[in-house]
Amino acid sequence: MKIVLSSRGSRGDIYPVLEIASALQNAGHDVISGIPETFGDDAKRRGLKVHLYREDSGKLMKDMGSGMNASRNGLSFIASSVHQQLDFMLEATKDADVLLASVSEIAAPTVGEFRNIPFYRLAYAPVLPGDQPHPLLPVQNLSPALNRLTWKTFALFSRYIVRKFLNGKRKELGLPPITDPNKYFTGKSHSLLAINKELAPPSPDWDKRYRYNYTGYCFGQPEGELPKELIDFIEKDGAPVYIGFGSVHIKNPQAFTDMVIEASQRAGKRIVLSRGWTGLGNKQYPDNVFVTGDTNHAKLFPRMAGVMHHGGSGTTHTGAKAGVPQFIMPEIIDQYYWGNRIYKMGLGPKPVSSKKLTVDKLTHALKQITDERYRENVARLSEAMRNENGVAEVVKIIMGA
Repeated sequence: MKIVLSSRGSRGDIYPVLEIASALQNAGHDVISGIPETFGDDAKRRGLKVHLYREDSGKLMKDMGSGMNASRNGLSFIASSVHQQLDFMLEATKDADVLLASVSEIAAPTVGEFRNIPFYRLAYAPVLPGDQPHPLLPVQNLSPALNRLTWKTFALFSRYIVRKFLNGKRKELGLPPITDPNKYFTGKSHSLLAINKELAPPSPDWDKRYRYNYTGYCFGQPEGELPKELIDFIEKDGAPVYIGFGSVHIKNPQAFTDMVIEASQRAGKRIVLSRGWTGLGNKQYPDNVFVTGDTNHAKLFPRMAGVMHHGGSGTTHTGAKAGVPQFIMPEIIDQYYWGNRIYKMGLGPKPVSSKKLTVDKLTHALKQITDERYRENVARLSEAMRNENGVAEVVKIIMGA
């Protein structure tokens, strides 16, 4: 089979697609993936055939902003990339059997419809409209009725985007115009929710309205050992707490680093601080703080007393699978959703966005995160996630097309 994949965004958006592409290629299929040029070297190391979108993912994340601004900027970015999506996917799918694209690729349903091939929509949050909170909304404690209203409100903005950027091309392709964006995204697509069903439960009415499957998160194989210096620090005097923002940028990394150091000393906690894309860290650190670059979270997190991070879907699932309590400091997009779920499930303290975080609040969270009640809850969820294999499940579903 020839299979076309497409995704854009940060590491959390791209790495699952690379894992799926690798598994499909290893199974003997002809696979080509459209990804940002930022991740070209990652694809090359895997021996994958790729088309590189002209996109600086690091700059994208830096310019995203936070809160509702980030949601608007994210949707605007997606809209501005429509022509790149169409150029690649229309060419690549000329003789393809299947198209799989992440939810950021709003042109993908049009391509699947035009080529009359199965289209799978890969999601890292519960993106099907229903009673559940909208993952792009910073406010996550609304009633089911108000949640349904927010889905309709976001659909109004989506309608503007798809009409402006897609309907002209659809006319050229001989396809009818889009009038209802929710039907456009879900009507002729099969949604693959690459998330854990307990972490992100479905809305009660989904089965009557959509074609979808929960696959579990698409983890990769743990590669690379932890640095010896990091292992020595971990083993020196009990499990530390991890703090990091991954590919997310925060406004003042130096001030945040200073706050982490002060809070860690007040709380009496040892810290592993990840530089991430935002560049946390400064020239000197006290003995209770170890600053590291990119590390293998799948190997690092099980050795932590707790993990404190931005709340990306991948990092949240990695922490849950590792059986470690989490404290979420959301900045953008679906991170507010995951922060709320971690708190509501009793897997960690109440989330606080980084821009509202203070030394006192961070100190309190550091003291709370090692509470035994969180450990008991995450241990149960970790056991339930142990046999999930999102990549294998996605491949199995695609092969049944």
